[in-house]
Amino acid sequence: MQFLTLLRQAPRPLAFGALHSFGSSFGQTFLIALFVPFIGANLAINETEFANIYAGITIGSALCLPFIGRLIDRIDMLRYSLATMALLTIGCFIMASAQSIWMLIGALFILRLAGQGLMTHVSMTGIARYFNRNRGRALAIASFGFPVAEAIMPVTLLALIATFGWRNTYAGAGVFIVFILMPLAILLIRRNMEFRAAPGRPKQDNPIPTTGTKSATAEATTPQNEAQDSRHPRLFRSRYIWFCTPMLAAPPLVMTALFFHQGTISTAKEIDLTWFAAGFTVFAITSVIGAFGSGPLIDSHSARRLFPYHLIPAIAAVACLAFAESPVMIPIYMGLLGVTTGFATTLRTAIIAELVPLDEIGSVRSTLTAVMVLASAIGPAIFGWMFAANIAIGTTLWITILAMLIVSVLSWMSERPGFYIPPGVTRQASD
Repeated sequence: MQFLTLLRQAPRPLAFGALHSFGSSFGQTFLIALFVPFIGANLAINETEFANIYAGITIGSALCLPFIGRLIDRIDMLRYSLATMALLTIGCFIMASAQSIWMLIGALFILRLAGQGLMTHVSMTGIARYFNRNRGRALAIASFGFPVAEAIMPVTLLALIATFGWRNTYAGAGVFIVFILMPLAILLIRRNMEFRAAPGRPKQDNPIPTTGTKSATAEATTPQNEAQDSRHPRLFRSRYIWFCTPMLAAPPLVMTALFFHQGTISTAKEIDLTWFAAGFTVFAITSVIGAFGSGPLIDSHSARRLFPYHLIPAIAAVACLAFAESPVMIPIYMGLLGVTTGFATTLRTAIIAELVPLDEIGSVRSTLTAVMVLASAIGPAIFGWMFAANIAIGTTLWITILAMLIVSVLSWMSERPGFYIPPGVTRQASD
């Protein structure tokens, strides 16, 4: 099996990627949500106030991400990783000692920026830069840290909160990062200068990783490309990105909105909410299947060819929900959403590596990630406005399906000749 072969060839870089996707959980919504009742009771904040604060912080961290994320193209990967973990540790300690709303805001901002934003950025960007031919499979392996964290962290932290209290648990998370995650990161790549080296820095020797064959986009350090201003990658001056960005934003926007309003949806559908809660197990399983299934397909057909079609399972999922009159449809709905999530996890980084030189991956990825985070923040608000306007649940779901079909068509149109040709690829080859 090629996944096992890849693991034998490059176990440490892959483990480094998985370590950071796992560690991102300390700033992810699913983990922070566990602490909301305890924080609210301690600081006298109700859930609505907390939700408003959280939305504003998410948007603020998304706006900062492009500026901080682009530094990964110029800084040694290990140093960037350790700085990110140090920032995440500070966020944990501030949260543990928060005595006011302002301290809470500062802690949440750091946790969201360093956790959800930069830890994921380190994982996906490092793997995308290092692997060429096997990039899809490598990204799938590195992303395995996400479902592992989702499976074990909630139960573990709830037990710790019950035993030691929420403040000590967050302080313990900071200690865990310093004494477990940081040493592991150092151990995994300290001697791998090829993985650590920033492609934007001049180097006397810049060999292509032995983990894959040299591709056209891997020829990223030619004099012409080095002379380009990576603060304004050519990709952002093309029609391609404007046609594809809605496709990138669609999964986080739609899924966050659906999950946020699942109580309203369950009431309208007269389906017990426990079916939706149980469906997250199916969602986690199919997201892993989607991620690992997409890896070989990306390596065989390229991310660009697959990208316009990865919303199809999500479209089918929302259609199932629109038609749902029985609880048995909910596991199918959640499972199909998980497939799209798994595909999106690998595709959205792999496609960037196919479009831009290596020394622009960090800059482009951080900017597009900011767009996706903003989409996840406004998704619940859009659905809320529709519900407030007395638009029926069924109508809202069909509008969602239509919107996803439109952005899929736009993404497919972006692959027409002349929309964008990656650096180092001839027009004939791109067609």
